Amino acid sequence: MSREPQAAGPGGEPPAAPLLPAPRDLLNPREPYLVPLLLLLLTRAWFWRLLPFASEDAYITFRYARSLVLGYGLVYNPGERVMGFSSPLWTLWSALGYALLRDPVLWSRAWTVLADAFTVLALGAMLRRHASAASAWCFALFFAGWTYFAAVAVSGMENSVMLALIVLAAALAERRSRLAGPALAGVALIRPEGIAAAAVLALRAAWRDRAVALALVAAALLSVAAYFGSPLPQSVLAKASIYGTPGPLAGRHWWEWLSPFAFGRWPVTTEGSVLFAMAVVTGPAAAVGALALRRMRRTALAAAVAAALVVWLGYAALGVAFFYWYLVAPLGGVTAAVAVGLPRIVRGRAVYAGLALFVLGTWTLAPDLYRGRAGAELQSFGRLADYLVAHARAGQKVMLEPIGMVGYRCKLVVVDQVGLVSPQVARRRLQGPGWLSDMVAAERPDWLVLRQGEQREARAFAGVGAPFRSAAERDSVLAGYTLATVVNAPAGENALAVWARRP
Repeated sequence: MSREPQAAGPGGEPPAAPLLPAPRDLLNPREPYLVPLLLLLLTRAWFWRLLPFASEDAYITFRYARSLVLGYGLVYNPGERVMGFSSPLWTLWSALGYALLRDPVLWSRAWTVLADAFTVLALGAMLRRHASAASAWCFALFFAGWTYFAAVAVSGMENSVMLALIVLAAALAERRSRLAGPALAGVALIRPEGIAAAAVLALRAAWRDRAVALALVAAALLSVAAYFGSPLPQSVLAKASIYGTPGPLAGRHWWEWLSPFAFGRWPVTTEGSVLFAMAVVTGPAAAVGALALRRMRRTALAAAVAAALVVWLGYAALGVAFFYWYLVAPLGGVTAAVAVGLPRIVRGRAVYAGLALFVLGTWTLAPDLYRGRAGAELQSFGRLADYLVAHARAGQKVMLEPIGMVGYRCKLVVVDQVGLVSPQVARRRLQGPGWLSDMVAAERPDWLVLRQGEQREARAFAGVGAPFRSAAERDSVLAGYTLATVVNAPAGENALAVWARRP
């Protein structure tokens, strides 16, 4: 039976509501909970089996977590206090998982799947309550069935948990729960951009909750600053400086997939190119949904969507480099807005059927994309780790760019070519050409890993700064090394050449 959105309470405040659907609704297949939840578990289980390893970047956090558990402190390289992770909360949570299970991949996947289940039920309930049953069904089925969300859930990254924390904090703030303050702090500490999301959510929270959240976040940042020397993650500073923040037009990879109008190109990201196929419908639906949410601005639903969208707008305004796992919170917010707007612009079932068929059809293609990405990482980074485990001695120094799998599996001191855990590299890259030559001279790594394109064309794989000032300088640097092996030679310019320092 259809239900109308609940009326506001005295003073225009929305009525307090349970975080999750009532058991009778949860078990009712006509309600937008049971079927989407089963679909969510099925899709996450499929990707869990399809992708045996976490994403490359997740292993950076896992190395920090393991170091903490083993007594070295919250460090990537022993004795070097550099905040090369982006999420203090997720890093500490991963450390707990390592302490309990010695398997951070299993731990992280279990919690992200639980987080996704909470999101589909809690945000679905908000949509059911404040918008319509059709809106709840649209969001829940898309979130549960879209391949992208399922792939990120097994990546080992924290972004799925970030979205769940946004939904949780919005719901608790609406209920005036004493847990709202800690939940807001959790949003702020799960990722740097979570501070902006938490600020939006705090607008609907009680003063008590704001004070609690502010105190917790301040204590955490002061602790981080005392330990690392700065409350700002070196990983964020390095990415911003090396990859740049070129602004909304150059960074339109964050929004071009929602616009029915193509701004001079087709979407350049794989995720964006697939989403763009629905833009003629989803673009107008998102606009109409945003207007409807503005009229519901006193609700937890509006607060959660606004918090997710402010992250998206921040990425777009700055033109942040695209890393696929960053899209979770923005796409979650956009999906909710589309779900609110779609029933307002669509009459009849044909459009819904077409969208459902499109989502279903992506399963014949998209899993191969994520399996291919994982396979490429394994062939390059995993095999590189295999080689260094077999040939490098513990405590030797390696200078390279893919520091996730190699760093987690090898007991080596790592000099990171992007500067996530090596701030001296990031600083030198900003000074111009020759940064690799100068860093090799300063650090004297026992092992040097370069992509073939960097060697042949003397250009950086990604980001600012040419690695060598000239071909002659490149030859001079490499003269001090012997080519030990080339990992994943079929990758061409992206093949990894491993150089060993001459005795």
